[in-house]
Amino acid sequence: MQRNLTPCVSVIIAAYDAQDTLVRAVNSALAQQVPVEVLIIDDASSDDTLRVARGLTRMHDNVRLIVSAENGGPSVARNRGLAAAQGEWIAILDADDAFLPGRLQRMTGVARRHEADLVADNLLFFDWQAQAVAGRALRLADDHVQQVGAADFVGQCMTGRSPFDYGQLKPIFRRRFLHARGLHYPPHLRHGEDFAFVLDWLLAGARFMLMGEGLYLFTQRIGSISSDSSGQSRTILNLQAMRDHTLGLLARPRIRADRALAGLLSKRADAIRDQAIWNRAYPHLRARRPGALLMEMLRDRRSWPMLARHLVRRHRARMLAR
Repeated sequence: MQRNLTPCVSVIIAAYDAQDTLVRAVNSALAQQVPVEVLIIDDASSDDTLRVARGLTRMHDNVRLIVSAENGGPSVARNRGLAAAQGEWIAILDADDAFLPGRLQRMTGVARRHEADLVADNLLFFDWQAQAVAGRALRLADDHVQQVGAADFVGQCMTGRSPFDYGQLKPIFRRRFLHARGLHYPPHLRHGEDFAFVLDWLLAGARFMLMGEGLYLFTQRIGSISSDSSGQSRTILNLQAMRDHTLGLLARPRIRADRALAGLLSKRADAIRDQAIWNRAYPHLRARRPGALLMEMLRDRRSWPMLARHLVRRHRARMLAR
């Protein structure tokens, strides 16, 4: 238990129905080698998350709980955490993920050496069922450190096209810079909010460093596309909100003045549109419903080239497997 220490890092955990994973997440933050405070924001959970969170606050002086009266989504919950944070740095930790030991010490060290305002590390894919690391997001050496500019970042955030979407990285943020620029998560976004937040930092002049070392366990669960129609509808709506936000960025004077960056954002908007089309079509393809798939293709002709590419890739994979 850490007592009477000014936190170096405030760890914000937005928790919704996370009763089975919250203790793991909090313990991984408390095990760091720098003074931390952990802010749990219960986003009106329907399970025992609130009870688990209250138990953690009783056990640890440096764990605080913020309770939301209604579910507002990750952006709203994290903004509440940003407003309450007291550390020099702020780290976002999803409630089903975890930090490896030493993560925050190494990241703040890179920040000091490179005078950075935000630092991201590589992600390790954690197979929840096997309870083991199953790979890493970026093919970078552990000692690799590079600066990432706005165009570099957007260029690696092509939803459904980029080998790994940089919008899924989990940087640490300098709190002083955040308050000086008045930065926050877009409250209307429930998906793609990390992309929007990091891009706002870069547009505000932040220095962003990316490490090759993987120190964040990014939990992977089976079934990324829900078979439930309501879940599928929410995914499509979230993608539409992401696309609308991306297109809205094009109206900003800073972006209008940068043709290369504007072009990349337009490509991202197209990639999000294609992903939404694919999410509508894929369940029919997987269930071998050619009639429904044909109706989906007739609904939007822009789906034809993309679906053709996916079908060719699937056919080649089957041939190679023989």
